[in-house]
Amino acid sequence: MYFDSLKGKTVVITGGAGGIGMPLARSLAKVDADMLILDWDQERLDRLTAELSGQKSQIVALKTDLADFSSCKSLIAQSPSELIGLVHLAGVFEPDFENHGDYTVWDRAIDHNLKNARDMCLAFAQATPKSHISRVVLTSSLAANRGSFDHYSYTTAKAGLIGLTRAFSRRFAPSMTVNCIAPGIILTGMPDRVLADRREKVMAEIPLKRFGEPEEVASVIMFLISDAASYVSGQLLNIDGGTING
Repeated sequence: MYFDSLKGKTVVITGGAGGIGMPLARSLAKVDADMLILDWDQERLDRLTAELSGQKSQIVALKTDLADFSSCKSLIAQSPSELIGLVHLAGVFEPDFENHGDYTVWDRAIDHNLKNARDMCLAFAQATPKSHISRVVLTSSLAANRGSFDHYSYTTAKAGLIGLTRAFSRRFAPSMTVNCIAPGIILTGMPDRVLADRREKVMAEIPLKRFGEPEEVASVIMFLISDAASYVSGQLLNIDGGTING
């Protein structure tokens, strides 16, 4: 019942062939939602579309880096059916250099985690019909809640997404809900460098005493883009095994 509104309508997923995007796409296919899947990795896109072939869902998969607002508008225009949701998973996770005069990592973190979210949200809002309530989910991080001393550029960009969520939830109400998730350590491959250096220390800080699975994040996103979350907007949901409260 809660997923009926998604059937035959398009959910846009940026970073859609990544570690969280893939289980999300599988879940959407099960409820016959259409998808516009955007990712920079053509091989991953090919694998995902091959896996989902034969489903009732219409799927458009495009290789892209979300360069600017104009490109986001052009991508949104290729949705296979009426728009209903946007899930922004795309991003980069890089440690900061010791050379503090070098803005390379900082600029990439802002561009590929925050600026592209702004562009996608605005393009999505322009293209979304007001005949039904649409839903946006942005992806922050545990780093935004706690701060990461060796990923301060990433931390800053992800914190900005929380502010963007709260602003856009007001700007686009009542025809759109906008929420944000903050995953902790999820076994997608992204945190491998961190775990290689301090796995035991990180584990000790998680009350549930395990790392998260991508499917556990995808299930929260499915809630937020469904009618089950129809009165939830402007919120940050932590998916971190209790770390923030631990």
